Amino acid sequence: QGHKDFQSFALPTELWYHKNVFKYITLFRINNIVCFYKFILNIVSRKMKLIIDIGNTNIKLAVFDKKNILKKYIYKSIQKIDLSPILSRFYKIKYIFFCGQNKSLNKHLNNIINDKSVKIFYWDNISKFMIDIEYDKIDSLGYDRIGGSIGALFTFPNFKNHLIIDIGTCITYDIVSNKIYKGGQISPGINLRLKSLSAVNSKLPNLKFQEPYKFLGKSTFESIQSGVFFGIYDEIISRILFYNNKFKNLNTVITGGDSVLFKKRIKNVNFDNDILMKGLNLLLEHNVK
Repeated sequence: QGHKDFQSFALPTELWYHKNVFKYITLFRINNIVCFYKFILNIVSRKMKLIIDIGNTNIKLAVFDKKNILKKYIYKSIQKIDLSPILSRFYKIKYIFFCGQNKSLNKHLNNIINDKSVKIFYWDNISKFMIDIEYDKIDSLGYDRIGGSIGALFTFPNFKNHLIIDIGTCITYDIVSNKIYKGGQISPGINLRLKSLSAVNSKLPNLKFQEPYKFLGKSTFESIQSGVFFGIYDEIISRILFYNNKFKNLNTVITGGDSVLFKKRIKNVNFDNDILMKGLNLLLEHNVK
């Protein structure tokens, strides 16, 4: 009797088990198919972006997928032979953002692009008002200063105030407060200071920069290197202290080609050499919409 009772209990339980396992396996398979379909659809519909930054010293390129940088390139000069492999490798590029002036590069770009679905945006023709800008002539405000400001604002959203220091050919200081670009300062960078010294005094050597390993120079060469480097260091530190006293909850971002020289010396700041590209990418997305 006990055996029969067990069978009468076990059989429905086993049927229920098989029925429900089959149901869950079917649901699992359907979910997998849906997920796979979404994955393929995402790949097919991806619209990558190429940001081109024509700087005073280097030409920088960055390929973006949404807000992610997939690849970065840096050139002293760029030819058609350099561009073709990039566009072939990242064939999902649908938008190109051209920032700066370089007629030959622009010509190469237009010769390479045969796909009419690829759209080129130029800095002069886009809307810059992703943030409010307090500047006398907005057209005279460089794309690097606007782009860096937008990059800092959206990369560090927990701060109300931002100081963006870009150490390159020139050193720029830009303030963003409560999502408003307030203005800034421009001073000569390392190489401009070295060139200006030799330009006004023929007796001084035309120097290439070398990071000083001691504070007190024991020769004209060492004295110039130390004076230029630590002069810039003191300038940056004084600006940071000044703006920290003026703005509460201030986020300081340091970027630019020569920023690496100061990374070990300047503390309690954010070093981010992608901040400009991040900002230009966000600005492009704003204009695409």
